[in-house]
Formats: sequence, C-alpha cells, structure tokens
Amino acid sequence: MVRNKKFSFDSVRWIKVPAGLYQLGWRYTDLLPAGAAQPEAVDSWVRRRFSPERDVHLPEFEIARDAVAVSALAGDSYDLECTTLSELCDLLDALLSKHGCRVPAEDELEAAAGGSLFWWGNKLPDGAPYRAETSFFAHRFPNSRGIQFLGDPYKVEVVRTTLKFGDGGTAICGGEPWPAAWLTLSNPHRWGDAEIVDCFPETVEAAYVRPVKLASDAT
Repeated sequence: MVRNKKFSFDSVRWIKVPAGLYQLGWRYTDLLPAGAAQPEAVDSWVRRRFSPERDVHLPEFEIARDAVAVSALAGDSYDLECTTLSELCDLLDALLSKHGCRVPAEDELEAAAGGSLFWWGNKLPDGAPYRAETSFFAHRFPNSRGIQFLGDPYKVEVVRTTLKFGDGGTAICGGEPWPAAWLTLSNPHRWGDAEIVDCFPETVEAAYVRPVKLASDAT
C-alpha cells in the first residue's frame, strides 16, 4: 500500500458540536411538494442504503474539521490489511485513543454534518455532481459549522458501523441517474455490508476518518 505522509495531531482544527436533540436519518419527504410521491428510484435506495429517520440526544463533542486519510494516520507502523469494518475500526480506535480521540459514531457524523439531507442543507440540485454543466457546487465547500467534507465519489468516511459518503465512482463511471448520483453524498447514506466486504482492501486505501472527542475531554 502506498501511504500518505504521517499525520500530526498538532494540525487538527476542532469544531465544537453542541449538545442537544438532533433529527437524523432519511427525511427526503422534506424536499417534496405536499402530496408528491417519492421517486421509485429513490425508494429502492432507501431500503438498503440509508440510515433510518430518528431523533437522537447527543452530548457536546468536538470533531475534526478535516477528515484524515487512514493510511496517513497509521503511517508505516501498522498493518492495514483489514478484512472487516470492525477490524478497521478497532485499529483506528487504538491509534486515536493515544490522542484522546476515537472513531465517530454514525449519529455524531450526521449531527456534525447538520442533520439535513445534505451537509449544505435540504437542497437536491439538478444535474450531476461531477459534470461541468452542474452549477451547484456546495458539496465542495465547508458546511455551516466550518467542517470540510470530502465531496469525492472515490473517498469514504469511516464511522463505527458503516462507511459514509462516496460511491466508489458509480456517479461518474456508472452513470447513476438523477437523483441517485447526489444521494450518495447525503448525510444518511451508508454502504451496504456486502459492499464493504467486497471492497476490502481497496476501500481502506480510499478511506478517511474524522477523529471525535467529548468536548469535556479537550485539552
């Protein structure tokens, strides 16, 4: 594996996410006109690719502004030939715990992203995310908290139970129709277990993690 330069925690910029009740998960109907039906193509994705609608109470925590490449975090001292997501998360937790951090939970990442369908809000753009004719590029900029998301179809973020964002390139190479190409960038989007297993170890090379810690533990 080709590794990135060793990561330094001195460079981390922390973003504080306040305690509170967060509305998370799939809420696509918020985007539809009253009485409109969810598109059939969207419905098939919901059943297998999105976290469920839920209300979650979270304590205050801090999360890194920028995600860190897993390979850069591990450096040359650790074997990243993991075969399951659980193994990868255990390894990352061991590395992050030395700095008072851990792998984020899915609830934490979705809350940090804003709790809306996308991290830029409840706006489903026209066109395709990676086409020159698309005029909406909010997925390339920080959200309202100042958190910078990857906005790259070939990169994914690790949370404790799944992989978030990214689609392995299908929005580009596979020609996913609207709105599926955008939905891979939505906050509730998650990879299916079978896909995660099938993509190891290639997925690890494209994986990023966003360290998180309780604000009360911050130094």
